Amino acid sequence: MDVPETDAAPTIRPVEEADLAAIVEMLAKLAHHLKPGFVPLADLASLRRFGPTGLRLFDGLIAERGDRPVGLCLYTYAFSSWRGRPGVFVQDLYVDPSERGSGLGRALMDATLAREAPNGCTFAKLEVHRGNTAAIAFYRRLGFEVEDHYFTMAAETGGKGPGSPPA
Repeated sequence: MDVPETDAAPTIRPVEEADLAAIVEMLAKLAHHLKPGFVPLADLASLRRFGPTGLRLFDGLIAERGDRPVGLCLYTYAFSSWRGRPGVFVQDLYVDPSERGSGLGRALMDATLAREAPNGCTFAKLEVHRGNTAAIAFYRRLGFEVEDHYFTMAAETGGKGPGSPPA
């Protein structure tokens, strides 16, 4: 007996060049969910240049139901001198609203960690928008804890090193 496509689990696989336009769309949906009207600067050209099919400064997995993209996990690598081991920093985890509650977010995280385990990655870190209470609850169910003894800090360098005087 054939299982209807809608009942089959989504397929999770590494990002390919042909996925980049769909990823731009999913990132825009994620940004709108967190900050309505905000448009992220990640576009097809930047994903192509820096991503899994370019310089590999980040990598990712995409989830599809049939031929429709329904989720993604984009991540970079991190090294913890305290742990003496590499890990992953999850930059973006997106699950289409039609798939939320289905276990796809957990499956994407599990697939990411399993994919990078052979590279010695033993931990995952991420940032969550403080107002995204559903995401915070989700990540806590996965075993993530808030590290309130750290501040997230960022510096826009415009290609110069942090601490450089503004132009």
